[in-house]
Amino acid sequence: MEISGESVGDVSVVTARGRLDGAASGSFADRVQELIGAERPKLLIDFSGIDFVTSAGLRAVLMILKKIQSMNGAFALCNVQKPVREVLDITGFAKMIDIHPERASALAALS
Repeated sequence: MEISGESVGDVSVVTARGRLDGAASGSFADRVQELIGAERPKLLIDFSGIDFVTSAGLRAVLMILKKIQSMNGAFALCNVQKPVREVLDITGFAKMIDIHPERASALAALS
């Protein structure tokens, strides 16, 4: 899995590529946690490169979401591919996470 991070204004943007499965979920969560530094962080994860997610991947996302919420921050996903979106819908994660069709609308919502 490839993970990169950048700042867009006061929003930390993480772009991930590959499979978010048991093998990658730990390093994914660790890398994203490294990027959460602000007192009230704003985090956007761009899922355009994620084409597969397992329960371990969902746990990693949930862990990140809870961390952001405990810090009174904001969290969103964008560019979620259809198969991954279906998993988020079926598991109920889509109701807990702010999901946007593209990066621009997500950044606007977090700003």
